[in-house]
Amino acid sequence: MTSAGTAAGALDIAARVLSIPVEAILSCEPIKHGLTNDSWLVRTRQDDVVVRISNAAEQALQIDRQSEAAVLTVVSEAGIGPEVLLCDPAQRVLVTRYLGDTWTEADAVQENNIQRLGQMFRRLHRLSPPLGVRRVELNDTLEGYFRTLQERGIQPALTTKSLRDRALQVALKLRENSAATLCHNDVHHLNVTDDGQLRLIDWEYAGVGQRLFDLASVCVYHNYDKLQREQLLSAYTSLTELTTWHRLELACWLFDYVRDLWMAVRESGG
Repeated sequence: MTSAGTAAGALDIAARVLSIPVEAILSCEPIKHGLTNDSWLVRTRQDDVVVRISNAAEQALQIDRQSEAAVLTVVSEAGIGPEVLLCDPAQRVLVTRYLGDTWTEADAVQENNIQRLGQMFRRLHRLSPPLGVRRVELNDTLEGYFRTLQERGIQPALTTKSLRDRALQVALKLRENSAATLCHNDVHHLNVTDDGQLRLIDWEYAGVGQRLFDLASVCVYHNYDKLQREQLLSAYTSLTELTTWHRLELACWLFDYVRDLWMAVRESGG
């Protein structure tokens, strides 16, 4: 099966997966918001599917396609992720059932939707992690990005010793007395679909990790203020004491920092 990152490659893959001739495909439209993949929405008379072909330097960006495949099976069955039609990590190809349009930024800041996100996170974090899923240790994630940037001769301002030390300390703090759970780790409006039930797409950074870091992703991407963060946290858990709030704030700071590191790696050739 070809995995060429072109529309022709996507058409060929979709036709093979759906067992139809290429001529039976009605349209093949690029999906433009992905940063580490080339994706197309392929429509036929019977099915709408998304063909995703990775274009990323996966090791540098810490993407594990085998682990993603294991996660997708579980979250699809739980109704939190898309139905998987083909997952071929060796060819960097994923085909899923199209779930419909993603949220807008405005959707992600509506009070009712913040409540729904908290409830969705609770469902996700209660799932039993599948065999083969990676463990996301935040200190290892940090050290990996630091090492990649150093090897490439890149020393951005965010890698000063004081910032590095603080990030590593926060990562260790978040791990203290915290049970690791299955997490998405990259929740923002373009990864949320909504047909009355919220589902998440783009699970390439998923793994067993820190649940408050997962909540931090949506807080940081959408600049949630204190009230919005409190609303998310209260919908997620009854543990609203000061220590939990403080840990969420630490997780938000660390997520923002990790996101900046990720961008630095990607822009340096990742």
